[in-house]
Amino acid sequence: KEEYLKIESKTKDLKWKIKNNVAKIEKLTKLIELRTAQKTKTEEEIVDVEQHMAELTAVREDENSAFLDAKKEDQDAIDLLTAAREVLGSFYKNHSIDMGPVQGSVKGAALAQEPEFKVSPDQAPEADFSDSGSHKGEAKGVVSIMTMIIEDLND
Repeated sequence: KEEYLKIESKTKDLKWKIKNNVAKIEKLTKLIELRTAQKTKTEEEIVDVEQHMAELTAVREDENSAFLDAKKEDQDAIDLLTAAREVLGSFYKNHSIDMGPVQGSVKGAALAQEPEFKVSPDQAPEADFSDSGSHKGEAKGVVSIMTMIIEDLND
């Protein structure tokens, strides 16, 4: 009888251990499935992030390329306008035509020069024909505009 009790106790103990171990195995199996799903999701997110980074890098390179092209075009425009301004200025200088001071900067520019009258401002002008320097004010305006454009492009 005692042996039967021992065997029955041992059997119940083993059944209890089996039941607990089966529950533990099921719990760990679910945990493995969860971690596997998380790993798969994380790997997919890594691929998405790497793809997004590649797209952003391509966009940044395209924008940088466009910026460098625009910068080169601006520098070419500055060089061309500077050359044109120098040629126009040298023409008037070589023909001894005084243009007066050229407005160099819009930021610190003084007010435009007022015309000087040798006679009363109310007296009618003489009917004289213009000479070679009659358009010097127009050239001065063109040179001033070129100077302002060059400064704007430099900014």
